[in-house]
Amino acid sequence: MPLSFESIPNSRKIGILSICFGIYLTLFFQYFNLQVLNYQKYKRQSEDNSIRKLSITAPRGIIYDRNGIPLVDNMPIYEVKVRPIDVTEKFDYSILSSELNFLEDELKIKILKAKKSGAKFHPQLLKRHLDFEIISRLSENKLNLPGLIFTELPARIYPSDAKLTHILGYLRTVSEVFLKSAPPELKYDYDDVHGSVGIELNYESILRGKNGFEYHLVDNMGIDHGILLDETRNSPKKGKPLYLTIDHHLQVLIESLLTEHIGAIVCSNPKTGDILAIASSPDYDLGSFVGPIPMDLWNNWNTDEKRPLFNRALNGLYPPGSILKLAAAAMLMETKKVTPNWKVNCGGVYNFGNRQYHCWKEDGHGQMNLKDAIKYSCNIYFYQLIQYYDVDEWASYMNDFGFGEKTGIDLKFEKMGIIPTHKYLNDKYTSRGWAEGNLLSFVLGQGDVLTTPLQVLHMINLIATEGQAGKLRLAKIKPSEIDTLLYSDRTWTFIDNSMWHVVNGEKGTGENAKPGIGVAKGKTGTAENPHGEPHSWFAGYSTLKNDEKISVAIIIENGGKGSQIAAPMAKIIFNHFAGLDYD
Repeated sequence: MPLSFESIPNSRKIGILSICFGIYLTLFFQYFNLQVLNYQKYKRQSEDNSIRKLSITAPRGIIYDRNGIPLVDNMPIYEVKVRPIDVTEKFDYSILSSELNFLEDELKIKILKAKKSGAKFHPQLLKRHLDFEIISRLSENKLNLPGLIFTELPARIYPSDAKLTHILGYLRTVSEVFLKSAPPELKYDYDDVHGSVGIELNYESILRGKNGFEYHLVDNMGIDHGILLDETRNSPKKGKPLYLTIDHHLQVLIESLLTEHIGAIVCSNPKTGDILAIASSPDYDLGSFVGPIPMDLWNNWNTDEKRPLFNRALNGLYPPGSILKLAAAAMLMETKKVTPNWKVNCGGVYNFGNRQYHCWKEDGHGQMNLKDAIKYSCNIYFYQLIQYYDVDEWASYMNDFGFGEKTGIDLKFEKMGIIPTHKYLNDKYTSRGWAEGNLLSFVLGQGDVLTTPLQVLHMINLIATEGQAGKLRLAKIKPSEIDTLLYSDRTWTFIDNSMWHVVNGEKGTGENAKPGIGVAKGKTGTAENPHGEPHSWFAGYSTLKNDEKISVAIIIENGGKGSQIAAPMAKIIFNHFAGLDYD
């Protein structure tokens, strides 16, 4: 049976021919692109893998005070790296070791070891913070130094008069351990830097920028010929700016007050929790971290008995002394086991068991009620008051004010302090190693009781806001949070009025804190110190006519009575807040 063939329609023929022609045209243009338009580009890439990708470090975000004054900025510094894969036998180790002040053998071993490793394509950092003269001399010898690369790194500088040493923190180069645990979204490179402590650490994800990259042409001799303009360049993205709650001018003031002292000062807005100024003394020079820190300087900081690296505001644990009497007074008001008019006769000595406990005023204060006991800081009154409470009940009220707990400020490594409980004492001393007499020390903020300046400030803020204090913070990145303490209006009013008498009443222990403008209220403290002179405390707040408030906690180590050293400092701070100059 004969086969029959159907004819193909012309439209189908045209369609098939069009597809074939389109494919041919696409191949032709791709060939033309490879062999004509981008011939030089791809020719270079085919010659011994001569195009290298180089990372560009992004500048970190600038840190400002609350009014836009820059506290931390960036400055480019030079660094030299070597790409091991491009190092050849012609590499002159003697030139490089001489300029970088390295031992030639050690330098050679380091580079050749990297050349054999899996990181041979990654530029290896040799040295940072190079003088331009060294860069120039090395550039003149680049034919003898195949694989050598010069880059810039945005280093931190500190243009402000405010140091904020322990708060801002510093940067460190990433380590292998760090890279393994670092958040992948931050995309750290080898030899990158990261925030190590302070604000730089806590807000690393905000301050850190996004690194860029560019392509360099490297010939078959390992010589870098610079940026390839016909390759895609990804510019680095700068980190986001960060605005702190710090007031630059107040910060400069409190740092000057601490110049000759060891201790800490913290100031805040009680309503918002904004830290307006915070300083720990002695401190160190953050500018030292712009270049490599000399080992002898670093060792001096770590062996100095005054501990300049130690942040006393955040981590300093001190007996609060009579400052803690304010929390004990609130306990009395809330429990009503005795009334605030309950009186005690202070003769200067209180006998308990087989021991004598003394008031700071040796001849005694005479008849004392609660208000007077706070005003004159009478110890005997509180020795007798604490007999109505057990240690756990007392500890519970101290915890209400945040003692024995972290304040939650936006800095890592904050200390909790110690508020002894029944369990704590049993664990430390066994049930037979302590007695109710320990409470006589605790109620005065002595013995095992330890607090930080931040915790003392938080207590003052709760009193100043009647239990509606802002959570302490250093960065203005989200709305304030409120720490609430639900005590009666009667309690807050009484404590507030008693603090007024401490500063403004006749012969009050805090009279040296009374400012020229504003109404100040506070409490002094003299914390016994087994290692020398007592520590000097003042904690309180001042209110202006517009109802603006500033709170302050001051601790001066071995400063003696709080009325003599810390209280006059508070007066200067309160006057500054009110707009009065301090010379």
